Order: sequence, then structure tokens, then C-alpha cells
Amino acid sequence: MKKIERIAIVGCGWLGTPLAEFYLEKGLVVHGTTRTPSKAEQLSQKGVHMHLLNDFTDDLTWLDSVDLLVLNIPPSSFGTEYPRFMTHIVRFISEETNVIFISSTSVYDNQNKVVNEDSTEVGNSARGKTVYAAEQELSSLLSTRLTILRMGGLVGNNRHPVKFMTGKNYPGKSEPINLIHLEDCIGLIDAVIENAYWGETINGCTAEHPQKEEYYTWAAEKLDLTAPIFTTEKTTFKIISNEKSSNLLGYIYRYNNPLDFPL
Repeated sequence: MKKIERIAIVGCGWLGTPLAEFYLEKGLVVHGTTRTPSKAEQLSQKGVHMHLLNDFTDDLTWLDSVDLLVLNIPPSSFGTEYPRFMTHIVRFISEETNVIFISSTSVYDNQNKVVNEDSTEVGNSARGKTVYAAEQELSSLLSTRLTILRMGGLVGNNRHPVKFMTGKNYPGKSEPINLIHLEDCIGLIDAVIENAYWGETINGCTAEHPQKEEYYTWAAEKLDLTAPIFTTEKTTFKIISNEKSSNLLGYIYRYNNPLDFPL
């Protein structure tokens, strides 16, 4: 396997910024992108080679020099153009460069059961359909040079969904939740790279799935917030399996239960 010395992280946001810092500490040459000059300046001062990336007209020729690309742009940034923009980016990498695409478990339909990477039913949400379309187009271009990481709901570094739920009403009090902590997002990305697991689709999610009312009431209490109110029992749901990440990668989650997340 080609030694990874230069990594590009396209999308230095909530996950991309600490990921860039993680690989700087490991001694890699790190390139990153952002949409804002102030963020570019901030990360440049830390040693990241920053590039502004807002649309199809921005220069991406620098990607030809990297050994690995992490695609970490949320679909909300480009709407229906998202799949096309993802494939636009990868056309600038060399033929030897591998890619990790940070996807989402929103691609899975609510099937009222455990779902894994072999589940073929696509979710009905606009986000799920857009992300799945990006996965398919990237796979057709990159084949075994691509690994897709489908992350559950993202928590950590002052980000927690209960902060946006406080005091509001929600259905589905007994529905299971599917979350992953920031530290395990980074850990899974690094495990893929270290083990050279390419051509795979892998879920990232805790093994334990507390019920909504139990978890968000607990989290609100810990954060001294007004708890959301859950008005009905289960509606439709899914339980994301993380068995493949544990068995294939041998990855040991730091936080395998959302009730263990530091808040």
C-alpha cells in the first residue's frame, strides 16, 4: 500500500477541523477547504494548507498531489447539485488516490428493524436520497478506491441535538436513537486508513440505542435545559448496526452507548 503522507480534508467544519488537527499531530501534510476566509486563516495558522471552496469554479488542481481525500461536505451546502459537486471534486485527484466519503445513516429507510450495510431500502427524506445518489455516483467513478462511512447522528465538541429540541414536542418517545461521538468518527476514519479497507461501505454508530425520551430527558438534565416533550410511542424507526465496523475494522468504540457521552 502506498504510504499516506499528504491528506486532503474537503470540508473543515465540525468533523473536518479536529480531523485535520489529528493528522497534523501524526505528522502528515494536511490540506483543507472551507467557505470562509476567517476559518481558512485560523487553520492556516495551525499548519493546514487551506483552500477556499464555494462552487464549481474554484481551483482544485492542488488535489492531484494528495495521497488520500476525505470528502466531508454536508448535502445542505449544495442541494440538488450535491452529487454532481462530489464527482466534480474527485475528478481532480490522481488515479492512485483513495477516497473516504463521509455519508449518513439517513440513506436507510425506516424499516422498524435493525439495518446494516446490506440493506437496500433507501430513505424517503430529501437528504437521504441526495446522499445516496452521491454515494452511487462516486462508487461508479472510483470503484474499490472508495470507502463510504455512513455516520449516525453526530454528537461532541459542544454539539448535541437536545440543544435544538429543548421544550419542543416530538413524537416517538420509545423509538431507538442512532448516534456517534466525534472521537469515534475520527477513530473510524483512521481505522479505515490504517487498515487500508477500501471498496467498503461501513456504518458508524453506537451499539446501544436508548429510547428517545430516556436519552433526551437525561441529556437535557445534564445540560440544565428544559427537556423536550414526547407525545406518542413509536412511529417508524430503524436501528443502525455497527457490527461491520467492529468486526471488519476491529474498531473498539470509545463510546458505545450514548448515555456514556461526555456532555
